[in-house]
Formats: sequence, C-alpha cells, structure tokens
Amino acid sequence: MERVVARDVITYIEKFAPPTLAIEGDNTGLQVEGDLEKSVEKIGVALDPSLKVIERAVKEGVDFLFTHHPLLKDSIRTFDGIIYEKLKILASRDIPLYSAHTNLDICEGGLNDALAELYNLKDVKPLYENGLGRLGIYHGSLKEILKTTEKYICKNPTVINREVVEDRDTLKVAVLSGYGLSQKNIEYVSKVAEVYISGDLTHHSKILAEDLKLSVIDGGHYGTEVYGLRHFLKYLEELGVEVVSLDF
Repeated sequence: MERVVARDVITYIEKFAPPTLAIEGDNTGLQVEGDLEKSVEKIGVALDPSLKVIERAVKEGVDFLFTHHPLLKDSIRTFDGIIYEKLKILASRDIPLYSAHTNLDICEGGLNDALAELYNLKDVKPLYENGLGRLGIYHGSLKEILKTTEKYICKNPTVINREVVEDRDTLKVAVLSGYGLSQKNIEYVSKVAEVYISGDLTHHSKILAEDLKLSVIDGGHYGTEVYGLRHFLKYLEELGVEVVSLDF
C-alpha cells in the first residue's frame, strides 16, 4: 500500500468538501496541526471533538482525527479547562485534528445530499442560496417519511402538524442537517415546503411552526448529521487506510 501522510488526508477531504464552500465566519479546516508529513494508518471520524472522542482516539491508536464540528466555535482569550485538556492530549500524541463543517453540509454528496437521497427526493435544489439544505418533491405519504426517519435518523422523532399533510401522497420536503429548526428557519421554510426535516426544535420554534401550519420532523442534530457522516467515512476508506467511527 502506498504511504499516506496527514497532508494527503487533508487534500483528500478538501477534494470532497472544498473549504471555499463554507459559509462566512465558519471555523473549518485544520484545527490542531501536528506533523503533516507523518504516516497515517488509522483515521478517526466523529461528529464532535469532545474530550471523550479525543481520549478514545488515543485509545484506538488514531493517527489523524476528523470531526464535523470544529474544536472552537466562538473566540476565546485563554486556553484552559477542557480546551487545554484537549489540546494537551492531541499535541502530546501528535494527532492532527481537521474539521469540515458547513462545507461538508453544502458540498455535492455531503450531509444534506445524503438526506435528500435517503428520502428519495426528486427535483432537488439547495434550500438556501448559500447552498445549505435541500428542497425537493417526495412521492409518498408523511407516514412513509416517518418510517424512514425512525429507521435511519431517530427512533422517536418529534412531529409537529402531522394532520396538515397526512392525507397527501406528494409533498414538498425540505431537509437541513444539524441545527435547522430556529424560528428564522421555520418562517422561511414555511413559504417553500410543506414538510421540514431537521434538528434542535425549540419551544418557540414549535409554536411558530404550529401557527404557520408547517409540518416539522425533528430528527435531532445528531441523527440528521451522523447519517451523512457514515457515508463520508466510506469515502475516507478509499484512501486505503483504516477508518474508525468514534461517536456514532
């Protein structure tokens, strides 16, 4: 097998999910550098760079860690507490950490395309102008959509306004991986779709969806993103190195 180094892994990731696709201000890319010329025999993949994930990466003998969510979302002034512990472990073991966030959501074959394919949506197009989410036509009932959701995304999804569309056999469906059920999202999607599948429904978003008669399926932040990450893991396996999941 041809030797694979950390820099090769980054190039391979960015071929699939170009950083230029990320929305403005998103922290995507190399989070912790390490030796980029080191050989990589095992890649760890996770949704989150949690302390538990990093500790498991060490236990599993991971040479390169990929996460969907970045290590830091907001600006910080000091590296202490949990952040310090994470950095100390990664640096001491020389494990590069790379994150592809909104660019992996947006890219062709990424997390939102995976959801659109799962629900067999037709005439698919981006939900938002920035490329996030997908919008398409579903030929079938809400009951069938829920069966798919329960099997692949979340066993007990929260469903709002099912009665609004339960007698229809063709539906305009929007999907957005991760956190997509803010009030702002709900208001926008209610104008372009009849069913909206995403994650992290809040109390106020629930009330707004009810008022706007939008059928919402909350499959959770975790479930709506991990489904596509499983597909991305298989892409990484084509590098010819071992790839392990660390939190899904």
